[in-house]
Amino acid sequence: MKVIAAPIYFLYKLWIGLVFWLSLMMLYPFFWLLLQRRTTFPLAFQLKRWWARILTTLMFCPVVKEYKGNIPNGPFVIASNHQSYLDTVFMYLVFSDYFVFIGKAELMKWPLFSIFFKKGQDIPIHRGSAVQAKNSMLRALRVIKRGESIAIFPEGTVPEEAPKMRPFKNGAFKLAIDAQVPIIPVTWHRNHKVMLDPAKFWQFSLPQVVKVVVHPAVNTTGLGVQDIVSLRNHVFNIIQAPLSHEDR
Repeated sequence: MKVIAAPIYFLYKLWIGLVFWLSLMMLYPFFWLLLQRRTTFPLAFQLKRWWARILTTLMFCPVVKEYKGNIPNGPFVIASNHQSYLDTVFMYLVFSDYFVFIGKAELMKWPLFSIFFKKGQDIPIHRGSAVQAKNSMLRALRVIKRGESIAIFPEGTVPEEAPKMRPFKNGAFKLAIDAQVPIIPVTWHRNHKVMLDPAKFWQFSLPQVVKVVVHPAVNTTGLGVQDIVSLRNHVFNIIQAPLSHEDR
């Protein structure tokens, strides 16, 4: 059955790539213009939200949102599981207020898409260099201090075994504690069934009704460095709980 369906998966991945890159090419001049000055970064953010709606429509993947609590006034740290390379785009449909993404530095090599990191709106993190990673987190702390929220995938990468989650890294939780801002846990469902690894052409890939659960904010007021691990484990368990019955 998988052999018979594999060409369908391949064609759907081609369609995703086509609508992603063609739409980005069309919007690129507008992104370039809006990213020339920090004062117009919020407009670029709104354009990203509009782009995300276009993509999910053309990919036939409606996003069903469930908010289990009120989203507090920012700034805050958004901590999410990572199931697909599309998670970054989908996230713009969940939060309407401006936030900054922390993403792996490899994204700076992507044509067109790299503009969001090279122009200073989003923050690349170099996982192979402790010094550069620390500098990225210090930059994120400055972003929070000026009143803007941060979104990060604590797993650090898309796990091959998704929806099973990889252990979380400490960065997001140290950042929230240092800034004394809440963490909003986010759980994505079925993104991995839309597209897990774009390089594996024959891997399962079909349109899905994508679900996202936005959990109540986790307070970090009064926490210190000694609480990083317990906070990390607590947020991990919150995000993982809705995934317990999800199959591959």
